Amino acid sequence: MTATEQVRRSILSPTLTPRPDFHITRKLVGVPKWPLALLTLIYTINVSDQYVLPAMFPLLKREFGLSDTGLGILAGSYVISVTVFTVPFGIIADRFNRTRIIAWGTTAWGVTMIFTGMANGFAMLLVGRMALGMWDPCDNPTSQSLLADYYPVNQRTKVMGVYQAGQLAGFVLLPIAGTMSQAWGWRATFYFFALPAFIVAALVWRLKEPVRGTQDRKNLRLREIERPAAEVAETAVKPAVASDRFSYKSLLKNRSYMAMLISASSGSLFFGGIGVWAPTFLIRYHDLSIAAATSSIAVVAVGGLIGALASGNLADFLTQHKRPSARIAVAGFARLLSVPFFVIAFSVPQISLTLLSLAIAAMFLVAGIPPTNAARVDVLHPNLRGRGASLDAVCQGLASAFAPILFGLLSDATNLRTTFLVLSPLAGVAGLILLTLGLSSYRSDTKAVRDQVRRDHFVSLGFPAGEAHDEIGLVEPDEEPTLAEAVRAWVPADGPMLEVKSLDFSYGPIQVLFGVDFAIPQGGCHALVGRNGVGKTTLLSNIGGLLDAQGGQIFYRGQDLTGIPPDQRTKLGITLMAAGRSTFPSLSVRDNLMFGSYPFTDSRELAEERLEAILEIFAPLKGRLDQRAGTLSGGEQQMVALGRALVAGPDLLLIDELSLGLAPTITSQLLDVLDQVLECGTTILLVEQSIGVALAVADTVFFMDRGVVEPLGAADNLDAGALTRRLIEGRV
Repeated sequence: MTATEQVRRSILSPTLTPRPDFHITRKLVGVPKWPLALLTLIYTINVSDQYVLPAMFPLLKREFGLSDTGLGILAGSYVISVTVFTVPFGIIADRFNRTRIIAWGTTAWGVTMIFTGMANGFAMLLVGRMALGMWDPCDNPTSQSLLADYYPVNQRTKVMGVYQAGQLAGFVLLPIAGTMSQAWGWRATFYFFALPAFIVAALVWRLKEPVRGTQDRKNLRLREIERPAAEVAETAVKPAVASDRFSYKSLLKNRSYMAMLISASSGSLFFGGIGVWAPTFLIRYHDLSIAAATSSIAVVAVGGLIGALASGNLADFLTQHKRPSARIAVAGFARLLSVPFFVIAFSVPQISLTLLSLAIAAMFLVAGIPPTNAARVDVLHPNLRGRGASLDAVCQGLASAFAPILFGLLSDATNLRTTFLVLSPLAGVAGLILLTLGLSSYRSDTKAVRDQVRRDHFVSLGFPAGEAHDEIGLVEPDEEPTLAEAVRAWVPADGPMLEVKSLDFSYGPIQVLFGVDFAIPQGGCHALVGRNGVGKTTLLSNIGGLLDAQGGQIFYRGQDLTGIPPDQRTKLGITLMAAGRSTFPSLSVRDNLMFGSYPFTDSRELAEERLEAILEIFAPLKGRLDQRAGTLSGGEQQMVALGRALVAGPDLLLIDELSLGLAPTITSQLLDVLDQVLECGTTILLVEQSIGVALAVADTVFFMDRGVVEPLGAADNLDAGALTRRLIEGRV
């Protein structure tokens, strides 16, 4: 091979193809949705009493003769207690089994709710409220740490958005609490809300504890080490190393984290009073009854729910589209946009306009929470996330504890409307802090976390802490790894590149794939043979993302492809060359070929170099770049289709019926090209009817019939005649 040929061939190597670090998905993938659903439900239950109490303010005021300041103290005492106990719970969350922490804490919360309902005076009620605050921190900081390890990094904002819906669901319970307390008394309401706590505590006890940092390592394509089950369990709950790197002191040195902390704390001086005093505002200024006020305020929950889900998807979408700081930017702008709507809500006399403005303001207000929570996880090491969330809760708790008291004092001094108008701009201050201090350091802090996770990973492989990068030759301390380097660290040499598990697919009532199971290793050509109509094309379309299976999973380099759309799979390295003349007939040959550069549209130079390499391989196309592809011969169109696929630099090339309708000489030329592609490091999955073609290029062969796949073994060990007879008979 000449030096020129080697250069041309290397240009087509998949290792030179830029791969984005971030991929969005249509839906949550990675593990079953049950952990997220259960943790969200627990969040709903644990915050419900925060909204139950304001619904009972008029009843408590009448029974115990409390002033507005006294009611504010009653509400604030809960938050003070939360603040005191959040710090120890943060340390516990980073050191011990997190599912057990949540289970025990939720059970204790239920018991305390019953005790609170039995209060016979203000003192006992105050003690009950403070005791409830003891158990609240068992949930939020611990759950956020769990969610970061349950679900992929690229879905963090979306996951946090769904989780935040739990708090809003607790807000929806406000009208229920108001109606119950008016009908049966406020004590019955406390008893009723305590019951679900015991059920969810038993369910969360059964959740599997994930290994800390597992999703961060997967995102960096770092290979998970095979360990015995007992050792994995020990690692999942292993205490963090006692050092300054894993301490509260290290949190104070993290600029992005501190910006988020200051932002949340300043905003909480206003946020902390909304849920407590908004029902009272509607009662005083719009003459609503308790039930009507608590029911009307539910619009806040509806607006917040829209904001939480929308911001989660928006932040992930912008991050995928090369806005790496989108999470913190979305949070900052959302906080700013909430201010004018709060001002309108508390200024106008019309109840309809007030509720509409409150709903929109709440939408923007809550929209800032999921991106902020995801951004906080991004800038903290896995062994610090419990403490990071707890310190954030402490600072917000102090501000929120003072907020109801501040509202009460200002309301007694002036009036409640003036109080809301004076404090509303604090939401804008919170947004400005994120957009200035937070944005300036977010990217460098996230990079520092990734680098530390890499170093920790190499140390776990046995490399000394100071020599891990140099010894493995993977990454320099201040450089990002290439895709090829990262893959070598992540994927075991003998591990599957593509794995299909129990895949079922139906076209309406007609089932085509029946629990398909097969796997191919990295490298080489693997042929899938079978008669027409047995499901070969359907299987490739499911792998490429053109079809969505009704059951089963597809894993690419260990990543679950469920919900990942076709364009994202192409950027991951999976390219499908469809059967037949898969060209755009009205477009030029050049345009058809350049479509293959879609995964790296910003690398024009690489696209041009690959185009030149393709023209060296397919010489007949050289003088026809401006000719419409539909005017080419069948063989030339197949060259264009294969060339377009190669321009993409795929790691995994899916080819459907390469030889279909082609003359033997053209087929032979294309097979020679596949040999060159294999030398570049690309893995090929080839669907073929022709046994001769399949055995000529394949390393291993799979047989498919009636929607079932069977491995036949190495191509060199197969007899073409026997395989042809089997193909005709159609038996697996």
